[in-house]
Amino acid sequence: MNEVPWYQQLKEKRLAYGVSQNKLAVHVGISRQYISEIETGKMTPTQTLQQAMFDILEQFNPEAPLEILFDYVRIRFLTTNPKPVIEEILRLKMEYMIHEDYAFYSYMEQYVFSDIVVMVSPDEDKGCLLELKGKGCRQFENFLLA
Repeated sequence: MNEVPWYQQLKEKRLAYGVSQNKLAVHVGISRQYISEIETGKMTPTQTLQQAMFDILEQFNPEAPLEILFDYVRIRFLTTNPKPVIEEILRLKMEYMIHEDYAFYSYMEQYVFSDIVVMVSPDEDKGCLLELKGKGCRQFENFLLA
């Protein structure tokens, strides 16, 4: 049985993913010419570089699921009642939240659970503002996973 050489597998995968030699070379940190010589079997890179090329190429796999992480979220809800935002949207209990008689961005009060903040205004045009900074996003992500 004829086994396809690893460098031919690399080239086939690169072409299947629609990645140019230049794009792969830039991401790996080597020259396009070196990629060409590797794919034709003229040069044999170290085992570490071989693995790095396959790993980096896999980042361009069109079949791989896309993962997105938010590090900052601010959403305004057109309601002056924070309870539905906290309980129905965030799925947290109102009693878990700490109420404070001050807030930012000219909001009058806020409800806080660690780094998850819901600010409230009596002005219906401003409504409730949900703000999650980096830590708050990770905390909420963990709540969703739990």
